[in-house]
Amino acid sequence: MGVIEGRTGLELLSPAACWALVSGSELGRIGVLVDGAPEIYPVNFVVDGEAIAFRTAGGGKLRGLERSPSVCFEVDGVDPGERTGWSVLIKGTAEVVQDAAKARRLAATDLRYWAPGQKASWIRIEADEITGRRITR
Repeated sequence: MGVIEGRTGLELLSPAACWALVSGSELGRIGVLVDGAPEIYPVNFVVDGEAIAFRTAGGGKLRGLERSPSVCFEVDGVDPGERTGWSVLIKGTAEVVQDAAKARRLAATDLRYWAPGQKASWIRIEADEITGRRITR
């Protein structure tokens, strides 16, 4: 068990514990500025080292990432019956993957996206900071 934060009673997770939880997930949310306003989008993703990678189509999300690459990415796990859960927040810089070799390597991952449609662009978020909390009973 990690450190318990005195004010909230939440367990503060180590970076290694955060990456382990995120690595076992496939759905997260990216927060990005689009035309000066914050927006949050659900995306299917894979972990790539200490980075997050996902595919996207053109549109507001991609336009926002290109204009303002500082982003946050959140992944959660909950058990409503037990009233327990965890949340991991990653802050970092998003880049549209331009390197063909890197794109091929990412294409070979086990990314399974749920939404239909063409997703031509790979986005990679290099983590600058990762923090997490767990709610236990």
